[in-house]
Amino acid sequence: MMSETNLRRALFSLLSIILIVLTAGVIGPLAPAHAQNACDGLVTPRLTSGGAARVISQYGLSMKNRAATGAAGASELAVLPYGTTIALTEAYTCNFGYVWWPIRLADGTTGFIAEGDASNYYLEPYTVGQHYYARSSDGAQIVHYLILPDGSSELQNVFPITPASGTPSQLWQPVETAWLTKAFEAVKTGCPERLAGTGLENATNETVLTTALPPLDYDFYPSPDGSRMVLVRHQHLVLPRCTSTVPERIGMSTVSIVEANGAERVLFPFPQHGTVPGSQDHYKPGEPTPWIVSLDEVVWSPNGKYVAFVAAYQDLCQGALCYRYHMYISNLETGQLYVTGEGRHVGWSNGGETINYFRLITGDLNAQNPHLYTMKPDGTNRQEVWLPGGARYVSDSRAPYGFPWNDGGTRVLVGNAGIAEVMLFTLSDRSFTPPVGVPDLTPLANRLMVGLIGGEKTLLWATIRGEFLTQSVSSGQWTKLTSEVASTGVAPRHVTPFPLVNRALIEMVDGSAYVLDLDADQLIPVRFEG
Repeated sequence: MMSETNLRRALFSLLSIILIVLTAGVIGPLAPAHAQNACDGLVTPRLTSGGAARVISQYGLSMKNRAATGAAGASELAVLPYGTTIALTEAYTCNFGYVWWPIRLADGTTGFIAEGDASNYYLEPYTVGQHYYARSSDGAQIVHYLILPDGSSELQNVFPITPASGTPSQLWQPVETAWLTKAFEAVKTGCPERLAGTGLENATNETVLTTALPPLDYDFYPSPDGSRMVLVRHQHLVLPRCTSTVPERIGMSTVSIVEANGAERVLFPFPQHGTVPGSQDHYKPGEPTPWIVSLDEVVWSPNGKYVAFVAAYQDLCQGALCYRYHMYISNLETGQLYVTGEGRHVGWSNGGETINYFRLITGDLNAQNPHLYTMKPDGTNRQEVWLPGGARYVSDSRAPYGFPWNDGGTRVLVGNAGIAEVMLFTLSDRSFTPPVGVPDLTPLANRLMVGLIGGEKTLLWATIRGEFLTQSVSSGQWTKLTSEVASTGVAPRHVTPFPLVNRALIEMVDGSAYVLDLDADQLIPVRFEG
């Protein structure tokens, strides 16, 4: 016979078995345990190991020494501005709520960076290349290529440009038609021989306003991604002057956005002889030019949302010829045009939501002092960045120095006292790199461009003859490359460094192009396809 204690134990075991049987049909069999995937719930990686990527976080992205957050003990190696290109060296990993990639920068620095979190991407896939645009001989189309670092090319699209026919009486504002009538009468009366060989040789005071204007006289400025461009049509007549060998431009220019399919949207027109906006700043004239009003800078924001226009106005300052500079910023999403006031030498930062610019303001004893400002594209939140003395930040004449901003708008090349030495100025802490002497071959008169390469540790200089030099930003040591295009007999037009790799695209005035391999000191002819 069971004891009372054993009876209770037996009943407890029986009840436990019954409970398990009853609940098994409800909760099912127990599944084996698995470790949670750290990538679950995060963005799907879009990048490829061995490929390249570009930072698309507006205010930049932190690069760490390991695949972890600062809260988890990782150290910040750098903050990479919007648009920075990086090489992806190995496979990604997921940790602390982020997808991490091991990366290498253009200067060789390595670290880790987050592609995204649970809902946002901070990087996008990127093909290392440079956009190239070839205008047809008649101007009726612009062919867009992507040039790769090996010299090959990929045809992207063809922009059709519709001819704009018309006459001064049809297309010009009254201020220009009145100016043409007066100026043409002065030439007919004072020096009619200067009209010989021009399109106005047989015109009369009555017919000059019905003269056909050039249908495809334009300049163009492509967007960063090459999907559209700013088109500036010049509906001008060029008229000789009796008192100068420099002719005069009379007429209207029209600024438009052209899409890849040729659709054109007008942003604004501007005449050659309109009123100069009220100004305080003034600049010396530089070389004679027939332009009374021109667009001195057309600079797209990195995100393609805005375009900054810097208009140069010829004026009289205390009886002498001078120039004024005013900025206009177009918001392409809303169609608004912001009139932001005086300024020049612009650089975009924060992915295109902040713009930096300089002014040259006349102070006591007529001294012209440089000032640097930042603001939102609509002109709000304007703040001045205090500039240390002793540096030459902006040209005091119509001819710019050609000193570049970096891609992130965080640093700018400036002169030391004069412009025989240069250094990089960082806006955040107002610091300078050591001043280094400009190479002997690249004084301003002989200079085609200067740009930043190798993670902003090296300067690339190019001359108007087609010679190339590299220079250390820190030591100033420079080297002239044996590669040069001077021997071709064709002048270079633009030199643009590739991102990430130590190469540059050289565009020639005859439409040909080369890739300059700076490491191998070698020129590679570009092979245009399609």
